[in-house]
Amino acid sequence: MTRSLVLGLGALALACRPAIPPALMTAPAKPGPHAAVANPANADPNLKPAFGPFDVQTAFYISKSNDRDRVDYGLRLDQHCVPLGNQAMFPYWRELEHAPPVRSHPLSFFQYMAYGFSEQRVLARTDAGGQYRVNLKQVDRPVLVVTTRDVEGHCTTTAYARIKGVANAKLDHIFVKVAGPMSVDYVDVYGSDPKTGDALVERMKR
Repeated sequence: MTRSLVLGLGALALACRPAIPPALMTAPAKPGPHAAVANPANADPNLKPAFGPFDVQTAFYISKSNDRDRVDYGLRLDQHCVPLGNQAMFPYWRELEHAPPVRSHPLSFFQYMAYGFSEQRVLARTDAGGQYRVNLKQVDRPVLVVTTRDVEGHCTTTAYARIKGVANAKLDHIFVKVAGPMSVDYVDVYGSDPKTGDALVERMKR
């Protein structure tokens, strides 16, 4: 491979690297009656990209068999726990293999091809939350993320997807059994039935 081709591919990857949406970095001076409370955990300096005061660091995640590092899916939210537009969710690496401390960093362009989105958008907005839909490139079902406030007033999320025939199962995480540098043996989707609380695991052959 020639040097010019290598440089060209590198420039293409940098140019096409998915942009991480900006966070709402400051809380309002006089929050309204429906406003959330800023989450102090989002100020952790070890986390790159930085999180805003109302963001949720992990709506769901993808773990893998070859190490403990995983891809988490963060969600940018405003003071009413509403997603910040139709590009509000982003994947990033959460480094657990050599923790503590837990560190994080953005995906590369080529990693985004495996862990990124084919579609994402806001479905609904209210004074105290919203609904967000995302389709992963490598998982054949949409994920619905509902945002609201928890008992402490922080923004929180619950993810839902079809798992083992349960249409609106709670999605916890996805596990990837790695076969090689560019191949996967299978994918397991983990969640629970919201009506019974029973654990659900569905294996997707690749």
